[in-house]
Amino acid sequence: MCQATLLSSKGTSSVSYCPKCKNHYINHVSYLLCFTNFQYDLFYKEIKNKIGNEEFLTFPNDQKKIILTSPVEEILFTFTEVEWSNFTFVLDEAYYMREVYNIIL
Repeated sequence: MCQATLLSSKGTSSVSYCPKCKNHYINHVSYLLCFTNFQYDLFYKEIKNKIGNEEFLTFPNDQKKIILTSPVEEILFTFTEVEWSNFTFVLDEAYYMREVYNIIL
C-alpha cells in the first residue's frame, strides 16, 4: 500500500487516496479494497444507487444487516444499519475530497 492521504473516516470505515499511483483504499473493519480512479467511480455510483433501496435482513443473532455482493460470487460484505450509514458517508465525502485534493495539487 502506498503512502495514501486519508480522505474521510467515520466509525469503522475510511477511504485513503494515493495521488502518485491514483489508487483508493477503502478500509472497513477487517477488509481493505483497492481501486483505481475509474474503479472507485464505478463502485461509488453503484453504492449511490443502493441508497434508499436497501434491504436489511435479520441474521441468526437478530442483527439486521445489508448484504453487498462482490464480483466474486463467494465473497459478500455485510453492514449493520450504522455501519452502512458510516460507509456510504465516507465514500461520498472521499469522492468530493479527492476532487478538492486534485485541484490543490
